[in-house]
Amino acid sequence: MKYDNTLFCGDNLEVLREHIPDESIDLVYIDPPFFSNRQYAVIWGDEAERRSFEDTWEGGIESYVSFMDPRIRELWRVLKPDGSIFVHCDWHASHQIRTLLDKIFGANRFLNEIIWYYRGGGVSKNYFGRRHDNIYFYAKSDKINFYVDAVRQPYTDADLGWISSGKYKAYRGSKVYEGYKLNPAGKHPDDVWQIQPINPTAKERLGYPTQKPEKLLEIFVKAASKEGDIVLDCFCGCGTTLAVAQKLNRRWIGVDISYTAVELVKERLGKLAVTPRVIGMPTTVDDALRLKPFDFQTWVLKKLHCYASPRKTADFGIDGFTYFKQYPVQIKKSEHIGRNVIDNFLAAIKRQNKTRGVIIGISFGQGAISEVHRLKNCGEGEITLLTLEEVMHDYRIEE
Repeated sequence: MKYDNTLFCGDNLEVLREHIPDESIDLVYIDPPFFSNRQYAVIWGDEAERRSFEDTWEGGIESYVSFMDPRIRELWRVLKPDGSIFVHCDWHASHQIRTLLDKIFGANRFLNEIIWYYRGGGVSKNYFGRRHDNIYFYAKSDKINFYVDAVRQPYTDADLGWISSGKYKAYRGSKVYEGYKLNPAGKHPDDVWQIQPINPTAKERLGYPTQKPEKLLEIFVKAASKEGDIVLDCFCGCGTTLAVAQKLNRRWIGVDISYTAVELVKERLGKLAVTPRVIGMPTTVDDALRLKPFDFQTWVLKKLHCYASPRKTADFGIDGFTYFKQYPVQIKKSEHIGRNVIDNFLAAIKRQNKTRGVIIGISFGQGAISEVHRLKNCGEGEITLLTLEEVMHDYRIEE
């Protein structure tokens, strides 16, 4: 496969159509947006930087279905004849997703609706507590590869509670109950799994708003693929599917439209001693300008070896700081930046008890350039102006 262990940054529909050949993938797992019409508060990495992660569909459920339909069709195309797909969703749009899967894969290719049950706080006075997600399991054909022995579970007393004490002893001794031989590898798993979400102090927690536990993904990967197979996740988010596939000796392909998410996946895989090939990251100013605002800011800070501001609100225009001397950094997706920006930024850096700072923009007007020279000559402050062209060439602020 040409793109083994590759991360794509971009629209997954375009990536699938342009880069992934027909019938080349053994297993697909996707955890697409849930049509929840909400914004997630998200903490990114060590800087505890809070931003919004949008899951909003302005056109209603029809817009959501129109978004998912061509992507599921492409996933059907790239699956091998004996391949399968797991589609993770919740109550917001699970019925629409099931209808799409029936239409594209065929109702006769439906294998399971897996219920991921979890405990948690918070209930409504008006309805039962919502404590599960739905994962739909479909095959492309009747040649499905399913490795049940890889995911068998130990028998427990609860599983065998219907056995009387006398017959239970017989089970312990001979693994037989009334002519039924119990599998020494464990019981065949059911379609309801109780696995807790990642807790706030878990080692694997990355702060990504929809991060799923590795324990959950391990079952999918083990059950529907073998070592050396190719696993695809085209909504890969923080990369849980890819990390699990790597640990289980599968090949993988990941796609996400967010530059920030791809950077997070790179760091996660790096801890597994993996350096993925990355395709689609910004290589020109125009590429960078097409990024969403938060991704654009993250890209600039990464390129300049700076870190994000830990402040969540009232940051007075300070988006980050240089690593060594903690000079304030402001990032603006604007052209012909004027003197007023310089004046406001100078006030902001003085609140930080600093006399130096950096502003990044597309271009700067003569008024801003002249004011920067005046401030330096008068000893009032030293502000460095950087264009995106300079950022693209890996300008090092500290130097």
